[in-house]
Amino acid sequence: MKTSFASVLLWASIMVCGQGSQYVSLPGYAYKTNPTCSRTKPPSKFDVRCDYPRLGFPGFTPPPTFGNGL
Repeated sequence: MKTSFASVLLWASIMVCGQGSQYVSLPGYAYKTNPTCSRTKPPSKFDVRCDYPRLGFPGFTPPPTFGNGL
């Protein structure tokens, strides 16, 4: 019983941790990209729909800074 439980636990952890990303590095592309996506930009430019990573928070504006902060 312990052996079967351990094997099921091992199998589940491999399935959860081993999931691949849909984004891959392709030769000639500047960013990791989804190969099944229909690009709107050339491979040398960042395409918002197809490339990864998309950094930042939508609608975020940092607070203004004045001088050297003093």
